[in-house]
Amino acid sequence: MDTATILVVCTGNVRRSPAIEAMLREGVGQIGGLARHGITVISAGSEALEGYDMDPMIASEVALAGTRLARHQAYPLDVADIESADLIITAERSHRSEVARLVPSAVKRTFTLVEIAALGDLLGRTALGGPAGSEADAATRLRTLVQLAPLQKARRRIRRPADDDLLDLRKRSPREARRLVTEARGHVEKLLQVLEPSLSLVSKPQRPAPAPAIPAPAAPADTTQPRSVHSTRSAG
Repeated sequence: MDTATILVVCTGNVRRSPAIEAMLREGVGQIGGLARHGITVISAGSEALEGYDMDPMIASEVALAGTRLARHQAYPLDVADIESADLIITAERSHRSEVARLVPSAVKRTFTLVEIAALGDLLGRTALGGPAGSEADAATRLRTLVQLAPLQKARRRIRRPADDDLLDLRKRSPREARRLVTEARGHVEKLLQVLEPSLSLVSKPQRPAPAPAIPAPAAPADTTQPRSVHSTRSAG
């Protein structure tokens, strides 16, 4: 199995990027994640609150979305992680600029979450390696997406550049946390649908399952994975 790495970047690495990381890695709802297909997903912050857990309200909403949470500690953005990533996903355009400042050559594989999800949707699964059910490797799909996505930018229409930003909480409240995770989830699902080789969706209405237990953010299950080939920190 081929392998690849996705780096997700926000500011503090306690809200947006760890939420996106977890949903991409483990899946969301009935959509499978990328971890079992050779893709490592890590996250970092341009101004990381180093060592902090994921915001408890964000963690609660991510768990309610059907995503399994692993231990997270905020980690600062560094050159080594940028250089080793096949795809860099940022919460806002400002984070994309920060990535480019540290490693200028990385700009061609750096996109906001909103942007890369939209460009992947324009390309579709066939362009990335075959129709639904194809045996194409997820890492191959990922690299093809990075190569072809810039060519789709002319086809994409947005009202204003700020529409590519995934805004942080306006105020720290359960309602705002739910808004943020719901918005991020929509873009993550769209991206998983073009990258996930064995996508599993509910085909007919089913009785809702009980809400999953919400792990205490300060002491989640010890299911951490190595951060990357050059680091042994938590996979966030």
